[in-house]
Order: sequence, then structure tokens, then C-alpha cells
Amino acid sequence: MGEPSRPVKAGLIAGTLIVIAVLHVASDPMQHDLHNFLFKVTYVPLVLAGWWFHLRGGLVASGVMSAFSLTHYFVQLSGHHTLGSVAADIGLYFIVALTTGLLSQRRDDALARAEGQARELEANARSLLQAEEAMRRSERLRALGELAAGMAHEIRNPLGGIRGAAEVLVKPETKPAARAEFGKLLDDEVTRLDRVVGNFLDFARPPAAEVARVRPAEVVDAVFLLLAGEARGRGVTTENAVARDVEVRADADLLRQILLNLCLNAMQAQSGDGLVCVAASRDGDRVFVDVLDRGPGVAADLRERLFDPYVTGRAGGSGLGLPIASRLAETMSGRVELLRTGETGSVFRVTLPAGGAP
Repeated sequence: MGEPSRPVKAGLIAGTLIVIAVLHVASDPMQHDLHNFLFKVTYVPLVLAGWWFHLRGGLVASGVMSAFSLTHYFVQLSGHHTLGSVAADIGLYFIVALTTGLLSQRRDDALARAEGQARELEANARSLLQAEEAMRRSERLRALGELAAGMAHEIRNPLGGIRGAAEVLVKPETKPAARAEFGKLLDDEVTRLDRVVGNFLDFARPPAAEVARVRPAEVVDAVFLLLAGEARGRGVTTENAVARDVEVRADADLLRQILLNLCLNAMQAQSGDGLVCVAASRDGDRVFVDVLDRGPGVAADLRERLFDPYVTGRAGGSGLGLPIASRLAETMSGRVELLRTGETGSVFRVTLPAGGAP
């Protein structure tokens, strides 16, 4: 049930004042207790008038009741009540009605200000959300543009080689030896193009993870076995410092792909007396697998964009290795980050959910 309308409120106040006035006039002037009670009951409609209609309502109601009280005193109550007591009641009428009206007015003004501020805050919040969404759209478009530009660049190079080889092969005067050479070039460029497209698909559509309890130490063993030839060729020592009892919740194949990428990057950043070390530590329900190297560190201008597609500091790099590793980690509720880097080497960290009790 809602609050009554203004006409209903006005009617209730007027009706109550009329009833009180009629009871005053109809009662015996000698009934002092009744008249005193009626004087006190008059405060109720006066308070309501001030509360509902603010200062103006309280002033009108108290003025009407004061005029009636004076008239009633001089016509009927003279000699039975003192003028001083009636005047005191009239004064209290005005004080009560006007005080209530003033407080009610301030309350409503405060509520109005609060509602206005709430509307303003809501409008500001809506504007911020719209600006944030616009910024996200702009960021997505920027990332999409960079991805498309990088993809186009990677595809254009093998396409140029394919076109050049095709032009030579279709010429009648091309010698058999040259045909064999350019045929091999054509095959190499097609393979390169297939690799570019495959890397892009790996980044854009990473496989679903089949999560189980995995021991990173065993995965690192497999990674170092695959990279043994690369390590010997570059003079890089490998060290598996991961405790054998450490377990994570991960997909073993995806974790191997992540660590293979990080370890290969670490090896290719060094030559001669290099080191690639993989260590692990646990913090609560997370396990940190760190890949350390003694390379020259990541260039300062690349550190903020290292996980963006087609950003690479190595000649011949695809620029998708780290972004793919990051996406694969995300499918296992983990992440890959550059923990620290400098002239004495870098540390890349893979964070994954722990696989067992600490």
C-alpha cells in the first residue's frame, strides 16, 4: 500500500482539525480536562501538516487552529480558561508545526540531492562503461589489425618465393638442373607457408586441454631430450632442477609444447657456455615452473609487447611462439609471464594449478 495522495493528506488534516473544533464547541466549557486534551490532540494534525506539506502547510494549519482557539476562547471559554494558557498552546502550535515543516523540508531536499547525485553517478557509471567498452572494441580492432598485418607479412614472403619459382619453372628455356633447384625452392616455400598457417591456427584456436595430474620434472626430461642436438650445437648446458614429487594439474602434451618453446627460445638466445635451467616452486594452490637462461635479456622495447602476435626480437622468428604458449597456459587455468630479464639472463615463469597436497 503506497503513500496517500496530497488531496487525501489535506483532507485527513482538515477533517481532523474540524472534528477537534466541533468537539471543542459541543463540549461543556467546565470540562477542563476534555478541553486540555483536545488542545494537546491538535498537535497531531499540525505535525502531519508540517511533515507532509513542509513550512507552508504547517503555517496554514497552525494559523487556522490558532484563529479558532482565540475565537473559541473569547466566545465560549472566557472565564473558564486563562488567556495565557490559550496563548501558550497557540505558540506551541506554531513552534511544533513550523519545526516539523522545516525538518521535513530539509529531509526532502536532502533526499532530492541524494537522488540527483545517484542519477548523476549512474549516468557517469554508464558513460564510463560505454567508454570502457569502446576502448575494448578499439583494442580488439587494434590487435586484430596487428594480427592481420603480421599474418600478411608472414604469408607474403613465401608467396613471393613461390611466384618467383613458378615464373622460372614455366619458361621453356629453363634447364633441368635449374628446374630441380626451383622445384625444391617451391616445395620449401609451400612447407613454410603451411607452417605459418599452422602457427596462426594454433594461436587463434588452441586445442582443448585434457587436464590431469602431471609431474613437470618428467615433462622437462622429455623437452631436454628433444633439444639435446640443439643444445650440443650451441654449447648450452641443460639442467632439470624440478623436484620429482612436484605435481600440477595440466595437459602433459600442452605443457611440453609450452616448455619446449620457452627452452628453445632460451637456447637460441645464447651460444657458448650457455645454460638453460628449469626449476619449480609451490605457493599454496599454485606451482611456478621457471625457465632460466644466461642470455643477453629481452630488449627493453619488446618487453611490454612480448606476448603480442608477430612480435619477435630474433631474426627468422615467427613471433607466435610466446603468444601460443600463453594461450595454451590459459586453457589450463595458468599463465606465462616474463618474470625478470637483464644482461645476465632472463626468467620466464609458467604458473599452473597444483596437482596435490602441499
